[in-house]
Amino acid sequence: MDRVFGAITWDFQKTGDVDAMRAAVVDAIKDRPNIKHCVEIIPLELTRVLIDECIAQGYGFMVLTRKNEARRLLSLLLALSTGAWGPQAASDIYPKIIDGTKKAEPIDLQKVQNRVRQDYFAVGRTLSLLRNRQVDYQWLIFEELYFGEISIEQQARSVAGRLGIDIAPDDARLAAFSQRDGQKSESIAQYVKGYDEAAKLLETLCTA
Repeated sequence: MDRVFGAITWDFQKTGDVDAMRAAVVDAIKDRPNIKHCVEIIPLELTRVLIDECIAQGYGFMVLTRKNEARRLLSLLLALSTGAWGPQAASDIYPKIIDGTKKAEPIDLQKVQNRVRQDYFAVGRTLSLLRNRQVDYQWLIFEELYFGEISIEQQARSVAGRLGIDIAPDDARLAAFSQRDGQKSESIAQYVKGYDEAAKLLETLCTA
């Protein structure tokens, strides 16, 4: 919610004005940017409007999930605790937490179980919205993208091709996938109260 279109979410949560939120969504997507929409932390009404307006604009849809839900949720809880959403924010915020100039919020263990249920519900409702609108979306698995038998660069070219974009095998931009350091969320874990307990709880709740 603290990312580039975060103001749309904040304003909607404050006002509940669906028409104003829809207008803001239409304005945000009019130039057809690539959008990463985290359905588990965004109000369902906004997700519904975003899907409808992206359909109207002719967007392609991809759903990205993880096999290891416990690790995904731990990353989410750390982001909520530290305020670091993505590697760039982490590089700024993590050192301040480590040197004591900024304090991470403790993880509320009593809310972890509700977090799991809320996230599963959000994913299920989003898939229902897509199915009900007969959206032909591509379903991608995080672990298969980054740690599967097929290289991430090759899979990136495949995803681009599905969207009508031809990427050559030697395109220099593909190097960004293998050179990314990532956010390294676990490097900050020891500075977040309740992390170890949340990790154990999530392993139990997310075992499937």
